Amino acid sequence: MQIVNSEDAPLKDRKVPSPFLLGLLGFYMLIAFLTTVIEDELPWAIGDQDISRNDSSSFSEESARRYLTEILGDQPRVAGTQYHYNKTLDLKVIFDGIASNSTLPVHTEWQLVNGAFWIDFSSPMVNVYQNLSNVIALLEGDSGFNSDGTTGTSILVNCHHDSVPFSIGASDDGLFCGVMAETLEKLSRRSTKLKHNVIFLANGAEENALQGSHGFLKHPWSRGVIAVVNLEAAGMNGRPSVFQVTDPRVLEAYRKTHTRPIAQGLAEFLFSSGIIPSDTDFRIWRDFGHIYGIDIAFMKQGNVYHTRNDRPELIKFGVIQNAGNMLLNFVRYIADDIRLADKQPQSTAIYFDYLGLFLVTYDNLAALLVDVIVGLLGLSTIIYFVWLIGFRWSTVWELLWSVIGRLLSMVGGIAGVAIFMGIMLVGSPQMRYLSSHWLVAPFYWIPYLVISVGVSHGFDFWRTKTNGLNPSIRTSQAMSATRLLMSSTLLILCCIPSVTNVRYLFTTPLLWMSASSVVTMSVIRQWSLKAWQHLLLETLISLPSVMFAFSIAARLNCFLIPIMGRSGLDYPDLPVAGINIALAVYFASTISGIELLFSRRWLWIVLNGVLVVCIILMFIPFSPYSDVNVTQRHYWFHTQITSYKANLAPIQSISGVQIVKVDAHNVQTALSAIRNSPLYVQDDDPIEIASQLNESATQYNETASQLKETASEHNVTLRIRESDLNILNDDCENLLHCNMPSYRPGFDRFIKGSLFVKMSPPTRFDHSLHLVRRSCASVSCTLSFEMNGPAHNTITIWLRQNITLMSWSLRTPIRKTTLVEDRPVYTIIHSTATYSDTFKPLEFTLSLTVPESLQSGELVDISHHAHKIHHPEEFTEEYRQLLRVMPEYANVATFLSYRSNYIF
Repeated sequence: MQIVNSEDAPLKDRKVPSPFLLGLLGFYMLIAFLTTVIEDELPWAIGDQDISRNDSSSFSEESARRYLTEILGDQPRVAGTQYHYNKTLDLKVIFDGIASNSTLPVHTEWQLVNGAFWIDFSSPMVNVYQNLSNVIALLEGDSGFNSDGTTGTSILVNCHHDSVPFSIGASDDGLFCGVMAETLEKLSRRSTKLKHNVIFLANGAEENALQGSHGFLKHPWSRGVIAVVNLEAAGMNGRPSVFQVTDPRVLEAYRKTHTRPIAQGLAEFLFSSGIIPSDTDFRIWRDFGHIYGIDIAFMKQGNVYHTRNDRPELIKFGVIQNAGNMLLNFVRYIADDIRLADKQPQSTAIYFDYLGLFLVTYDNLAALLVDVIVGLLGLSTIIYFVWLIGFRWSTVWELLWSVIGRLLSMVGGIAGVAIFMGIMLVGSPQMRYLSSHWLVAPFYWIPYLVISVGVSHGFDFWRTKTNGLNPSIRTSQAMSATRLLMSSTLLILCCIPSVTNVRYLFTTPLLWMSASSVVTMSVIRQWSLKAWQHLLLETLISLPSVMFAFSIAARLNCFLIPIMGRSGLDYPDLPVAGINIALAVYFASTISGIELLFSRRWLWIVLNGVLVVCIILMFIPFSPYSDVNVTQRHYWFHTQITSYKANLAPIQSISGVQIVKVDAHNVQTALSAIRNSPLYVQDDDPIEIASQLNESATQYNETASQLKETASEHNVTLRIRESDLNILNDDCENLLHCNMPSYRPGFDRFIKGSLFVKMSPPTRFDHSLHLVRRSCASVSCTLSFEMNGPAHNTITIWLRQNITLMSWSLRTPIRKTTLVEDRPVYTIIHSTATYSDTFKPLEFTLSLTVPESLQSGELVDISHHAHKIHHPEEFTEEYRQLLRVMPEYANVATFLSYRSNYIF
């Protein structure tokens, strides 16, 4: 490679004019857009008229949409409600109708089951269910049935047909249930049986902390299941993604049968590490049923997840067709795969797709081999660069200086964005990109790139005074330094087994960067390229790795941003900023060095101009809810909380609405809406207000009279004073759940910072907890209870000091949920998951170890939290008035709750 002093070459050959940096930035923005277009491409929706009656291999979106409409109805299907029961009946009719018109034998059942299990969420609990409904269809294969009523080898396909309150649940999970019904219909028209049975399970209580799937494990058909395809949703539209794998053979079948696969091991890493606070039935299949396979879910458009906007009319045409094509071909293939009959232990795989065009998958041993080889390949390209320049200590020394330059530019970019982030946290609303994800670019990406380019050129200016290398060589040197850093990082990560399934994030771009670097360095050595030619060559040849980086970034943001919007964090912008800075560094590494091909003349004007535009955007108060389909999430508990003495005499009672802090803004939004509404009246004495405002008491009374008239015009009977508004913070740390109603332990993270509005209690409904029997002998006491309540209840058991829970009648392990004041707390979640006119009481017994000196005293505090979910017909008029003053973008999910605190 010829070394040319930068002062000897003509100016036009040496550098690309710096204003062209704007063109390069625009080009990469276009590439980012094209990446998402390629990934989101959907097939043409097929109608019934395009398929013959006996066609068993072609999926019809039109038919699946009809099933979807019938499954959804027009109301939320909350487990335990009458509407959920009615739609369960309709689902059974759908399966029966398919069975009656099938060519192959199809068996259907409506399972009703009771059970209990311990589930170790971030906040563990005992999950108790009664009268739970599952609707099941079995397409008989060659494996058939055993003489004892169990099945031969079977493939399980699972969706859930229940929904959360105030959401119809079109995508979560009605869409996949509709796709599953159409898949069953098509496979039932085959003329020959598949090797294995195929069980299609529409479980009725996934939203009840995964109860439906656990209930199915009690069915005799579950014993023959050899593989599972779990179907879920955390968003809407786009193409569903594989994000958990426990049987690589099933993943391989997915790869072979799906022409446009979407699968990223990164999602599995985030999910299994707890960074993503969610779960699916896949946990039950894996941990309780020892059934392995894959988990598939919709991830795009996560803002509609669990909101009123999860509606069927928002599902784009082609989405169902794509999901159906995938599921039909996939299930048909694995149901004919005799290898799956040999059940294997749980195992993992490394997998990732490239722009949804193809899927790469290999095992852990192969991953180690591949990653080490690619890391060494990256280092070998460094040796190749040094050989081209000439083996001299000065060459190695300059390369090491270039490494320092790469690190400084990275640190400078991160530090600069961190400063802007700190300023935005103080002066701007949180989560402004909730409706407009593109804002992460001017907030984080572009400032990082601008600052890092500036630092890179400043460092390069200092070094060129010493080495005098021409721009092409300095660019190749900088890119070699980047590969040195990436290769070293990859080889270090090879020593950390826990990150095996995400090392491909380094391996994939590094492999392409290493291969392309050999080409570019050889071309530069052979021909003396002008700066613009070198820039064009590097830009075009780096596109595959650039597009891969954009693909990772787009998917991560479309999933992460909606999650942070419902995280309950005070500063959800911080994790979004951290992830996007990391993504910007990741993208920049694929092209790191090409900025040195640009001239420094006018560079600072260009960079500062771009930065000024970003700063202006940073401080525009974009609304997080500007998109009509983006709502502000609210969970409200209209509640009455009553505490009793040991003799069951009430000692304290308070009622009102707890507005839990789910969204960074929802508490303040509620406060502002209340204070600016006719419901609000001042606490202060009129004379004090008159003094403060320098007005007379007469003027104040006139104003109060006008407010009263306005309230009368709006038929307002509710009055809320400032003293009725209370933010729950550290003042209730020593109270169990802040003495607020507890729906599930996971909701505890939303209590701090939530708002309590004092008002009249909710509509009364039956609920009670009775001590049926208490007996003590030696150092043990037994307490037997009967709980009556609605479909959803929580029981918290808080032991007194020096008392131990030894056993209970629930058929689950005894494990505490948490400690409060050094006293263990045990949480029982109870659900009657199928509606009936009367709910059967829950009976349970506690066996305690109690010192004899304490047996005559108080042993345990037990709270009964009784909840009615999605019962708008039972809202009080005052509660309706409170709802009406909320802004249109507020999505309120209501729980009518009674909390009763007992001492036994």
